[in-house]
Amino acid sequence: MERIVAITVTYNRTGTLFRCLESLREQTVPVYKILVIDNNSGLIEKETLRQYADRYDCIDVLWLSENTGGAGGFEAGMKAARDCYDADWYWIMDDDAYPCPDCLEQLLNCQKKFPNVGGMCPLIYGIDLREYQFYHHKRLEGWMLNERQIVHKYEELEDVVQVDANAFVGPLFSRKAVETVGIADGSLFIYGDDTEYTYRVSRKFGVYVVRGAIIEHQDPPLCNNYMAPDAWWKEYYSIRNKYFLIREFKNNVIIRMIAYSIMTLKIFKLMIAAAIKPKYKGYHKVRLKILNMAVVDGLKNRRGKTLDPVQYREWISKKDPMGV
Repeated sequence: MERIVAITVTYNRTGTLFRCLESLREQTVPVYKILVIDNNSGLIEKETLRQYADRYDCIDVLWLSENTGGAGGFEAGMKAARDCYDADWYWIMDDDAYPCPDCLEQLLNCQKKFPNVGGMCPLIYGIDLREYQFYHHKRLEGWMLNERQIVHKYEELEDVVQVDANAFVGPLFSRKAVETVGIADGSLFIYGDDTEYTYRVSRKFGVYVVRGAIIEHQDPPLCNNYMAPDAWWKEYYSIRNKYFLIREFKNNVIIRMIAYSIMTLKIFKLMIAAAIKPKYKGYHKVRLKILNMAVVDGLKNRRGKTLDPVQYREWISKKDPMGV
């Protein structure tokens, strides 16, 4: 029997996590081990999780001593699945993802039909707005590795679709893929780590979205593309890590420099908007500082937790750009 290890990363969200774990335990094809990576949650959350996990032999918890972000958590989880559980398949998902009962069965059945499979991804359904989140299933194009979703309507979707990249919401990676390309890159901390890893796999193997495998996701999209000031730290990591993606996958120096220039110009336009648009009133300096840091740190290839989300929220509450 193949060893399927499910890996989920959590931080102070036992409510969504327990629903995720219940979904994993109810799969029609049994999961060999469910590995929860706790990113140094608070004491009450840790104890709640410990009591829950003790009830089930199939659940193990890896307790991290600091919050390493989603990227660090998935790196630690994949390493443990490889070294401690000898996994044949690595099933990766956020703690707010809930696979339908036959999700794993559908993925495994489909992989038998394709040679050189590196990853099989379920179709992601957003339970908040009740719509499929096609933007999580991507093709990467051009000098900038611009993301394009595979389809815009469910009716356009074929039974199986090959993709370049996918969110960490249920992709199932093979042992051969992990042995070949390695594990997730924890240095990205958060945002872009899933795109980077699945693209790394898809450059060597086939990565597919399976329409018949459904996973629910509690992830509503932005309202009118507006991100509140207390969440700008997420945009910082998204921008910083995009420079890393270009650096990693664009080997031609000239093309890489052109891509950097285009990327920086786009951020410069955001900085102009941050300086003059009324919707940023009271936060102009903070936003300018965040965008500038993202560009500088991206170009200098600074990685890890270069902006602490907790400290950032404290600074933003004071509208203090110098703290950032």
